Amino acid sequence: MQEVCIVCFGDSVTQGTPQVHPEETFPRVLERRLNQRFRPDRAAFQVINAGVGGESTAEGLVRIQFDVLDHAPQIVIVEFGLNDVRYEPEKHIPVPQFVENLGRIATAVTDIGGQVILTTPSPVINERHPYSQATDYYDRWGGCNQALVEYVEGVREAGRIIPARVCDLYEAFVEKAVEAEFRGETHDYRDLLSLQPYISFEDGVHPTATGQRLIAQELYKLLLSMPSIVDDVDA
Repeated sequence: MQEVCIVCFGDSVTQGTPQVHPEETFPRVLERRLNQRFRPDRAAFQVINAGVGGESTAEGLVRIQFDVLDHAPQIVIVEFGLNDVRYEPEKHIPVPQFVENLGRIATAVTDIGGQVILTTPSPVINERHPYSQATDYYDRWGGCNQALVEYVEGVREAGRIIPARVCDLYEAFVEKAVEAEFRGETHDYRDLLSLQPYISFEDGVHPTATGQRLIAQELYKLLLSMPSIVDDVDA
């Protein structure tokens, strides 16, 4: 049996705390489920939470050696975008630079023999997002979530360029809103207000425990499709 080290590298969505209990963050949920699936008697997966709240891809690159590469991971799950879209000059990363930064992260990981999974950022509920309501910066897009879509597309583009697997978390959350509209719980899924069970209504951006489980489930599904990992652990 080969033990697999996975590092989840990202911002406050990855960090999870203090919005949810540490045991409810998607890295911990994912670790438990993978070990239950493959080796309930002995841990086969170590999933490290290397999320830091408020960080962009540029800030992540500064700490990638210590927080990611020094663990010699077989897989790195990369989750950024929600701070790259911020309007402050010291935070904002234009989309082309964002795509380039994702490529630099991927190169650093593959250079040590690891595999990269990129995730699109989870969506923003504009009406419940006091941060973006405090500025008119996002008006040109029709709201912060609409501006974020450019970074969602940036992740997908980076996945094609690198190339790397992409776990489309943005789409997974939007699908939940579409399901709510189909059930008659909302008139228009695009306002995303039906995502209250998945995204905090206090800030309109951070996933709840239910949202964290959704992220873990999407990643779990993708990992099960990677034969190089499954075969090594099952051996």
